[in-house]
Amino acid sequence: MRIGEVIRNYRKKENLTQEQVANYLNITAPAVNKWESGMSYPDITLLAPLARVLKIDVNTLVAFDDELTDAEVKILTKGIGETASKEGFNKAFEKASDLIKQYLSCDELMYSISTVLRIYLLNPEIEEKDKYERKIIAWLELVAASSKEKTASMAKLDLAALYRERKEYEKAQELLDKIPELGLDTYKKIQQALLFESCKKIDEAYGVYEEILFSHAHEALGALAFIIELLLKENKLSEVEEYTERSKKLVEAFDLGSYRKFALDLSLAKEKQDKEKAIETIINMINEADSMDNGMKSKLYRHKKWIVTNSWSKEKYEILVKEALKKDKTLDFVKDDARIKFLLE
Repeated sequence: MRIGEVIRNYRKKENLTQEQVANYLNITAPAVNKWESGMSYPDITLLAPLARVLKIDVNTLVAFDDELTDAEVKILTKGIGETASKEGFNKAFEKASDLIKQYLSCDELMYSISTVLRIYLLNPEIEEKDKYERKIIAWLELVAASSKEKTASMAKLDLAALYRERKEYEKAQELLDKIPELGLDTYKKIQQALLFESCKKIDEAYGVYEEILFSHAHEALGALAFIIELLLKENKLSEVEEYTERSKKLVEAFDLGSYRKFALDLSLAKEKQDKEKAIETIINMINEADSMDNGMKSKLYRHKKWIVTNSWSKEKYEILVKEALKKDKTLDFVKDDARIKFLLE
């Protein structure tokens, strides 16, 4: 709700005329009329007495609309984009400025409008780009101070990108350091890598990208594992085989180690109660136990910083795998086989 609408609604609620409000404030009735029609705004010195006349607090008077729905934010932001396309950037910027004044407390709208304007500001024909960019930065800085942590973090990411483009690297780094992990981790890491690259810290940039690659490969493998579990519950074995093969290709593509490929084969063999395949796979898993740390040796991740820099001995990996296999009750159907007894005992 605009401030003019707030004044009109609460004036009528108190059964006051525009002239009565004007008399209380020692101003003219046409001034009150202009407020209510949106042609002008009350002077800041009049906000407190006006709020008292209307029997509301100043926050209610100036907040305009405490909350806009996501749909409303999208509609208003879309309008800015349409204005920029049809009437030019200057008109869109004026309209955006008015909207932000009207809904000053809506951080989501301010962020969304800033994002759209930044896209249109890429047009090389726009003059005085720096003037517009400084205003957008001012809006984003307001959003970055918001109590709404996710919206504030997104604003900080955009600000970091803007400061990096302006070669203000210290400001960019300071903002990135303030962003908590709130589901924006990948975006934060990409901005960090781009900042490293801008600062000529090339190895560090590679390291960040490799960290993203490694973690996302594991996330994808985990997601496939859950899909396979669901397919097993629905007894869709042909699809289980298909997704198992896809998972093995992922392991191979991202150098996650032969051990994981054999572990996938073992899951399928257990489901089918295929004794020979299970025994063959267990033997392979033990022989390839040390490959579970293949990432540390892979060219794909040569710049990545590892928490542990030295892998275990092959024997220690084998012991770890054997202990896990011994405890696996779903493998009881093969544990009486002499080959398995020899391996595990």
